[in-house]
Amino acid sequence: MESSLNTLHALCLAQSVVSGYSMWPTLKPKDRVIVRPLNQQSELPPIGAIIVCIHPHQPSCRVIKRLSAVTDNQLNILGDCPDASTDSRHWGSISRACLIGEVVALAATPSEQN
Repeated sequence: MESSLNTLHALCLAQSVVSGYSMWPTLKPKDRVIVRPLNQQSELPPIGAIIVCIHPHQPSCRVIKRLSAVTDNQLNILGDCPDASTDSRHWGSISRACLIGEVVALAATPSEQN
């Protein structure tokens, strides 16, 4: 049963919309990404993966960043465009509990949405 639930959880994907230029040029504002939800028991995505997290200082906000390091259940997350990104360079590492999911695909870019 637990295996079936894990499989079902892995198949429940969500969409997220990019705002801002912190992940430029990989992701642009209004890009839609597909996110595979993760929980505390899930294996962490590999270093370099793009992830969605709860903002460490604004819990109602979500951030899309690249996972750059993991130490003692703390995640170091960085935007691809340092000049436009607020990330672990400003906040320090964030708790693994803030991890929501891993971006697994680009669903649509703004030009494809029109």
